[in-house]
Amino acid sequence: MAIQAKQAAKALEFNNFMASPSQAECSQLLSLLSAGLDSELENKSRAMMQRYPNSGFILKMLGMSLRRQGMDSLNVMQKASDLLPNDAELHFVLGNIFNEQGHSVEAERSFRRAISKKPDYAEAHFSLALLYYAQNQFMLALNSTIQSLKLQEWAANKSFFVTCVKHKQFGVEADFVRENLIRALTEPWGRPSELAETSAMLVKNNSAIEDCVIRAIRAWPQRLSPQDLFQHIDLKAVAGVKLLRVLMQATVVCDMELERLLTTCREYLLEASAANSEVSGLDSGDILEFFCALSNQCFINEYVYVKHDDEARRADALRKKIVEDLERNNAISVVCLLAVSAYFPLYSLSHAARLLEREWPDAVNKVLVQQLQEPFQELRERKSIPGLTDIDDEVSLLVQSQYEENPYPRWVSMPSPGAPMRVIDKLRQFFPYANIKSTDNIDSPEILVAGCGTGQHSIGTAQKFLGGRTLAIDLSMSSLSYAKRKTIEKGVSSIEYAQADIMKLGSIERRFNVIESCGVLHHLADPWAGWRVLVSLLRPRGFMRLSFYSALARREITRTRAFIADQGYGSSSDEIRRCRGDMMSPGKAENFARIFRMSDFYSTSECRDLLFHVQEHCMTLVEIRDFLGKNGLAFLGFEISPNVLHAYRARFPEDRTATNLNQWNIFENENPDTFIGMYNFWIQKSPASS
Repeated sequence: MAIQAKQAAKALEFNNFMASPSQAECSQLLSLLSAGLDSELENKSRAMMQRYPNSGFILKMLGMSLRRQGMDSLNVMQKASDLLPNDAELHFVLGNIFNEQGHSVEAERSFRRAISKKPDYAEAHFSLALLYYAQNQFMLALNSTIQSLKLQEWAANKSFFVTCVKHKQFGVEADFVRENLIRALTEPWGRPSELAETSAMLVKNNSAIEDCVIRAIRAWPQRLSPQDLFQHIDLKAVAGVKLLRVLMQATVVCDMELERLLTTCREYLLEASAANSEVSGLDSGDILEFFCALSNQCFINEYVYVKHDDEARRADALRKKIVEDLERNNAISVVCLLAVSAYFPLYSLSHAARLLEREWPDAVNKVLVQQLQEPFQELRERKSIPGLTDIDDEVSLLVQSQYEENPYPRWVSMPSPGAPMRVIDKLRQFFPYANIKSTDNIDSPEILVAGCGTGQHSIGTAQKFLGGRTLAIDLSMSSLSYAKRKTIEKGVSSIEYAQADIMKLGSIERRFNVIESCGVLHHLADPWAGWRVLVSLLRPRGFMRLSFYSALARREITRTRAFIADQGYGSSSDEIRRCRGDMMSPGKAENFARIFRMSDFYSTSECRDLLFHVQEHCMTLVEIRDFLGKNGLAFLGFEISPNVLHAYRARFPEDRTATNLNQWNIFENENPDTFIGMYNFWIQKSPASS
């Protein structure tokens, strides 16, 4: 039997050799593949199969052509892999096909085969990571992502690193995670706010930070003196934690324990400013970098940290002294300047522009850029932003006032979205099973961002879609000027900013292929009326992206808002600080544990938006479903994490497109925190809708 098997194997090897096309024929097929001529590649491959019926290579080319045309290629690719068992690319493609068809076991097996044949196959490691993540296997997902990053870095796996580390499961790769978090925050690989919680956790794993945090927590609400705080730990050890410094500069530090530590460090800086600060050791090295980063953090979080009465008096006295020194052109120490900037925005000081005329260390110059140059630029940009509509509705005026006082949100950086795509191609990538209709003006779409805030949304949209022109509107001129400054900084030239009220947009002549309004309509007096206005501006077969608060997911926020109203807190910055301090006090903190896990709690503007908003509505999926039906709008799908989508499809496998809102309503009631970040979804207008 063994002899017969060997003879059969030699016969198969001979037949496969004889079945092989020439090098010229192979090159011809590869050229068609490279050129994207999929129909021609299919025809040519089928013709060659008549001559070489046992050619794995031709079967592979046929399978690739079928796959790229959206046709079933599984059987063809399986036959090709039987003939070419060592072809790593074939196993990789098979894995993707299995994954798309919901066969996760076969997909994992194929990806692992690809890696066994080609251990440095970065794309296969990455696809394996995506598969694991969808199955809630976050540790495995992160490990596979790390393997792909070690082999090759590109935008997708760096972005997915951010997605994975949010789950805070690191295993033996904690050092790699810590080192690359610094890169992810500074380059950045994702929105820095997404990394705040994980970064804070790793910062607190540092022994020096851990010791100080424990001391600060035990004393709270009493404030430790600097001498007590740093009794056994050198300040240099705390200041030397680079991840903490980078985190403070990149985004709001969303951690109550670190907030208590940083609040104490700020008072330490204030005390040092009253001493002979030039010989205090705070004006050089890591310690200088640390206190500059602390000033950055206080500006970013809009001075949300609580300060006791005596501390407030001393800080105000120092502010007045700095103003006097500026008036008289007196010398100002680095430590005094940083102390003031950690309590007050420097642009609010009289004669503050004179600070830009002096020589400062590089780290201090970065503080001056953030607190002087950039706000001055925003004041200049305000003059160039036109008013598109009147703003006279009572609720609109209240909302406008809130965001003039607290532009939402303050942000430092955002990732590049990668190569722009046509709108319809991007949506088909988001929702591969949705029935998306072709639309007019596909190569140069007119886009409206209704409620652009401080520009993250409008910039991201403009960079995402190929050939588009974007009109971005908002009630708040403070937000618009911030957005315009950041747009110029990012080098984006396709956005036009204007001040307008959504409820008045029906008066403008323009119509749009894409309208995005995320986290905005639920702040109108009548969100449904505002939605109808936007629908009227959308061209037939146009697309709309919307985000609404979920009544179910925001139940804890609703309870906290009721507490705030009952206690009579106001919505000024001082009142927000007072309320936060009371909520975090012993005896009350345990009642708000879920609120403390929300990143919006840790800055003034975001906390005001979260808990003190002047106007807020929450929606249900049933209400959204009914509105869509009455207004000729087709639901395309939620923008939601892969693991949630995987869980939904496991619950409702018959809903391949994941667009049945009745079933999503059931799913949400079974999993009430599913939409804690809002319902975020896309719809398409029917051709007949006006």
